[in-house]
Amino acid sequence: MLIPIVGIADEIKPRAVISIIIDDIGYYSEEGREMINLPANLTYAVLPNAPKTKQLANLAHQQGKEVMLHMPMQSTLGDASEQGMLDIDMEEKVVVKALQDAFNNVPHAMGMNNHQGSLLTRHPGHMTWVMKAMREGGYFFVDSRTSSKSVAEAIAHEQGVPVVKRDVFLDHEVDVQSIKFEFNRLIQIAKRKGHAVGIGHPHSETLAVLREMLPTLEALDIALVPISYQINGQQ
Repeated sequence: MLIPIVGIADEIKPRAVISIIIDDIGYYSEEGREMINLPANLTYAVLPNAPKTKQLANLAHQQGKEVMLHMPMQSTLGDASEQGMLDIDMEEKVVVKALQDAFNNVPHAMGMNNHQGSLLTRHPGHMTWVMKAMREGGYFFVDSRTSSKSVAEAIAHEQGVPVVKRDVFLDHEVDVQSIKFEFNRLIQIAKRKGHAVGIGHPHSETLAVLREMLPTLEALDIALVPISYQINGQQ
């Protein structure tokens, strides 16, 4: 059973809402299943060409969880190219085809966020192509903000694509105490702004922190909501 989305369907609204996206779903069955089986309204960002992509996307959907495409995009780090990655040498038609193929590979995906992408998301031309395709497909976008120079959110607004951006990476440092610190920072941002978006990954440390801290949200008058709730609420 999911942790209730306190206040969304009720007359009393919570003081703040948070959404937590779990990235990199699709590589490992056990870790992915554990994250999906959490009794909470998490959102799952699934890589399009991983070994367990379809299996885990279907599992999340069966449990009433939201599914997104986690789209590989070129970074500034020179990492090895991931299958299906969007890069700056691609022409528009190639970018559009790659996006279409990726969405076809991830069942039930309602929107997309970027996997890596610290290079591509700062290029207005490529982001315009991406957002036009997103608009035509009726998808939303979450800017993972892997670069402070990202123009993805601004271009999404220009192209009429529903968009929000990430506020906190929960597990940039994969350490329980660090993850707890970032989780509390997410709560403080939500209290200040009324809403916040966190991104985590299927690490055992992240799973342990979520199991411990998600049940504390109701007492703090904070609702954990699927990302589409924030997307719709901010348009």
